[in-house]
Amino acid sequence: MKIQKQKWHKDYNFIYDIEPLIFNYPHGVFTGSFSEGITTYQLSFEDVCTFLGHVCLCGAGGYKIVQHAINQLSDSEVLERDQFMLQSSHDHTISDVAAFILGCPRRNDPKKNRYSIKPESTLERRVYRYKIGYEPSHKAVEILYHKHLIIGNDKMDELWKIEKALDTQPESVSENNKITYRNAMIKMVRNVLFDKVQGLFEIKEIAYNTLK
Repeated sequence: MKIQKQKWHKDYNFIYDIEPLIFNYPHGVFTGSFSEGITTYQLSFEDVCTFLGHVCLCGAGGYKIVQHAINQLSDSEVLERDQFMLQSSHDHTISDVAAFILGCPRRNDPKKNRYSIKPESTLERRVYRYKIGYEPSHKAVEILYHKHLIIGNDKMDELWKIEKALDTQPESVSENNKITYRNAMIKMVRNVLFDKVQGLFEIKEIAYNTLK
């Protein structure tokens, strides 16, 4: 059976305009996965959508966090996938997306673990902290994601109320509520991916050993 590539709803056609993230990936060369002469690996936002099974705000946030981190860490060179460390203030889908893109596995063995959660109670509501380090250069960045700035906490609460109701009592969610949620999601994903929200991400360099 021929496997067809996933096609997302036409309202999300803008995701194909997002530039892919490019990594060096020697393991792909070693296993013979790449064509001769190819040493880099491209990961697109559509790949993230396939990983999650849908197009969503968490995927957009995780993708942009990694994009900003790579831009800060790369010094114009192509970085190597699987050589990153990730520390997140929250155990949620956004950090799972970042870990997927960077190739950061979560392991019980501390020596092998590259993806950790360090909860923080001092952050404001819907503000998340991510620390991403690149082992070969021992450089790291910290990114604060001010997610509440997208539409505000109150409006987000309304949307998540609809989502939770759909999970627990689907019959209680009206068609108007579904349309409201979908339209808001399309707009939010677009605005995050195209940097339309001022101050959404706060980025600074930090010492690599703070991830240990």
